[in-house]
Amino acid sequence: MIDRDRALELPTRKKLYDEIKSAPGIHFRELKRRTGLAIGELQYHLDVLDKVHLVRLQKRGKFIRYFPLVGEHTESEKLTLGLLREESVRKIILLLIEKKRATNRQLSLFLELAPSTVSFHMQKLLKSGLVEKKRTPKKTYFFLVNPDEAKRLLTTYRKSFFDELVDSFVEIWEGIPPEK
Repeated sequence: MIDRDRALELPTRKKLYDEIKSAPGIHFRELKRRTGLAIGELQYHLDVLDKVHLVRLQKRGKFIRYFPLVGEHTESEKLTLGLLREESVRKIILLLIEKKRATNRQLSLFLELAPSTVSFHMQKLLKSGLVEKKRTPKKTYFFLVNPDEAKRLLTTYRKSFFDELVDSFVEIWEGIPPEK
């Protein structure tokens, strides 16, 4: 059995571990895309990293997400990071950070998705506790429960999302002029 100190001596495993550290909450298929490893090879190295307690696996729905044990994240942060890895959900969260609240229709127009698809994503967010809804006599609005946490995680891990929309929002929050 490999011990924790020797587990990262292999360049392939080190590269995999570094990818998980830079993108906590990443799922298996995304790791496969980013590392170029074959499925069996990737699974083997992930199993080793898990057994020597360098990464933690978190199953949520049909996805298993991977987190480094170094710099352990809270359960709330893990949940938020996992959801931020889903493109449509990330866009919803970005819009709610910017606008503070939005209706299903506003989200549907912004995302260019069917209202039923937006409702599907909103149910995930409501169930997770990241979003709450407030009903008025005429409309139902959705808002983030902890927008500061979402902002901090988006800012900290912005490079791991490979998303120009995230970059644009973070540049606005930090007052950085966009790159040309």
